[in-house]
Amino acid sequence: MEFWDFFFILFIFIPLTIAWIYAVIDIFRRPDIGAFAKFLWLVLVLFLSLLGMLIYFLARPDDAELAAAELV
Repeated sequence: MEFWDFFFILFIFIPLTIAWIYAVIDIFRRPDIGAFAKFLWLVLVLFLSLLGMLIYFLARPDDAELAAAELV
């Protein structure tokens, strides 16, 4: 394995995979959106991967973390 292969896997692929998994889990855990909206977000994130994940994180309201913390 060359250096650039290792670099790509360690610093690009793994963090993007973790962010993608976080987006999918966050969609399921959000109480403020309905089932149909969750389905649409999942389709967007699953089929458009990086672009869908970026759109989700940019469109996500700021208070979503506070609402999720109140449920715990």
